[in-house]
Amino acid sequence: MKIVCPHCNASGTIPDHEIPEQGRFLTCPRCNHAFSIKKPRAESNAYLVDTCPSCSYSTFGDELFSTCPKCGVVVKAFVERQREEAQRLRDQELLGKKFSRDAAPTPPEPETTVVADLVETLHPVNLIGWGTGLAAIIILGMGLWGVAGYHGGDIQAQLSAQRDEPVSAWYVFAHYGALPWIKTLYGLALLGAAFLFMKRSAQALRMLPHLLWGAIIFVPLYFVAGFVVWVMEPIPHSIGGYFGEVVNIALMTALWCIPLFLLVRFLSDRRITSVVKL
Repeated sequence: MKIVCPHCNASGTIPDHEIPEQGRFLTCPRCNHAFSIKKPRAESNAYLVDTCPSCSYSTFGDELFSTCPKCGVVVKAFVERQREEAQRLRDQELLGKKFSRDAAPTPPEPETTVVADLVETLHPVNLIGWGTGLAAIIILGMGLWGVAGYHGGDIQAQLSAQRDEPVSAWYVFAHYGALPWIKTLYGLALLGAAFLFMKRSAQALRMLPHLLWGAIIFVPLYFVAGFVVWVMEPIPHSIGGYFGEVVNIALMTALWCIPLFLLVRFLSDRRITSVVKL
């Protein structure tokens, strides 16, 4: 119960159960004014309980209260607030069920079509990976075939017999064994890069351009070396022959190196780097 001093208007609270039915005299702690208070009568519609529904305080007797003397909660307001909250939750639940029935069903996920599979297969990453792998297999096969021929036949003895003079093993390796071994090792490296590229590995995106640049540099050197060997052969050479060889070197170099150079440039395209993360 709220108490207000009639002299200085100081206010305070006192539990209802501490006020007897005949009333009680109090002394204001501020102005020392003495006054009497009467026990408030519960309203006809008030909730009288012996246990607080909020803090569980209990009088453990026949004494009832409508306002908790411990926490000060008004029982009627507390109970009505709980009822309103429960009703609100029930209304929300019913409304949610209604909307769930009225909502349109979730459309099924579109099935993968043949066209979608084809588009995914023709993605630039897949095309480059499969193309590089095929080229690596061809180069590796040519290299292994050449290595088998180099080690399978006695080339040194045959050349020595043809020239009536001994031929060194280094000469034989440089002319007949070096290129097959280069093709074999390059094919293996290119095949590994293609495999990693198909796995969307960032290492492949760094490795593949180096291998392509190696091929771009090797191809013209290979043709130039063949031209030098041809010039050094003890046979007559004409000006037309020289011109034809130079044109052949230029055409073959362009035929091999231009596509490789364009492929190196394309590897830095966003369509590649967005899939194969660096």
